[in-house]
Amino acid sequence: MDIRSLPWESADARRDGPERAAVLSLFCLPHAGGSGATYGGWRGLLGPRFQPVAVEFPGRGRRMREAPYTSAADLVEWLLAEHLEQMRAGPFAVFGHSMGGLLAFQLTYELVRRGLPRPRRLFISAALPPTCLRRGSLYTLPDDQLVRALHRLNGTSAEVLAHPELIDLMLPVVRADLRIAETWCFRPTVALDVPVSLLGGRWDPLVPPDTLDNWRIHLSGEVVARIYPGDHFYFRPDAAPLLTDLREDLRKGLPGAPP
Repeated sequence: MDIRSLPWESADARRDGPERAAVLSLFCLPHAGGSGATYGGWRGLLGPRFQPVAVEFPGRGRRMREAPYTSAADLVEWLLAEHLEQMRAGPFAVFGHSMGGLLAFQLTYELVRRGLPRPRRLFISAALPPTCLRRGSLYTLPDDQLVRALHRLNGTSAEVLAHPELIDLMLPVVRADLRIAETWCFRPTVALDVPVSLLGGRWDPLVPPDTLDNWRIHLSGEVVARIYPGDHFYFRPDAAPLLTDLREDLRKGLPGAPP
């Protein structure tokens, strides 16, 4: 859960240069308290046809001066306002991890419901389906208890936790995001007809692998499930296995790819 500035340009950055030649964009939504920096190392690793688009939510990175959202519905509307133009420009997919997975699902649902461009594929990573969500209260904990909880979850770098000034900057964003994740109440009324990849860590204490299958009742398109060694942040420190599978699934969404 790192809100430091991105080491490379995010989704909101310039779209000039070689990246314009990419065939398919992959919008990447971060976990609670996370930033686009989570996906910084993916640039170039997906191959020249796929361009990761690191979405930077308000309250972090170059948007640090903006107030973070505390409502999933409001944040989805923000995503539509910020990125719909790029989604209209060419084929795309959406990847979301943890809280980002919930938002990715709700965003995709709204795109389909409103008759807007739909992603060629939706990747839901380490996120509980609506029927399995457990109400939490991490976002209401006192600062010291919340910091200890973040350490246990293995989502915040030791470097950040060791610096009180970084913690002071981080906690309001983390609280806002945790409130979204822990109070998420979106209930789809129809199954989502979009190809979906369900991803998770074999030893994830927050989203056990057997819960991922419960997403299927909300999905009517192609669904594949992949479990990787690791905990809730299974793609740290080695994202290579995940990226290999992402490339394979994204190829199915390329223009002219066989059904």
